[in-house]
Amino acid sequence: MSPLPLLAVMAGSLGAAFVFRWMRVPLWPLTGGLVGAAAVNLGFGLAAEVPTAIALTGQLLIGTAIGATIGSEVFRQFLRIIGPGTLAVTVVLGAGLLFGWLFATAGLMDPAEAMLALIPGGVGEMVAAAIALDLDSAQVVGVQVVRILTVLLSLPLVFRVSEWIHRRWIAGRGDTLGT
Repeated sequence: MSPLPLLAVMAGSLGAAFVFRWMRVPLWPLTGGLVGAAAVNLGFGLAAEVPTAIALTGQLLIGTAIGATIGSEVFRQFLRIIGPGTLAVTVVLGAGLLFGWLFATAGLMDPAEAMLALIPGGVGEMVAAAIALDLDSAQVVGVQVVRILTVLLSLPLVFRVSEWIHRRWIAGRGDTLGT
């Protein structure tokens, strides 16, 4: 297989990431990389596949970067939020499963693909599960990417509304966030 499609997708990913950085899009490396790679892949009809070694290396680097930020304070905070966190995950998972069932019932997607596409989780893991189950992984990726981009691009609005709610109804007189 020629390396040119993969190089083209990587160039599109890098280019879009820098444009997203310039535009100050939240998490620009991730959002720009996703959009750029998808645009080049779809726009030129390429069949680029990332070699397993590169994908594994990328996952290891991301895991290392996240793991390096975890210290003892994270575990103390974890103990405080385990209850609310478990409730939040249960609600989000339930919503994903409910919408997956609704999409399947409406005939928009196969039931198994709908569940993998709509439940929260890593895109790589959901796609790997789709491939292992011989499902349409492209459809799972498409919905997962839309889900991730919607969340990431709506974060500034969510943060502003959260700060307003905190100042208006939660904080006492003179209190501000972070104090």
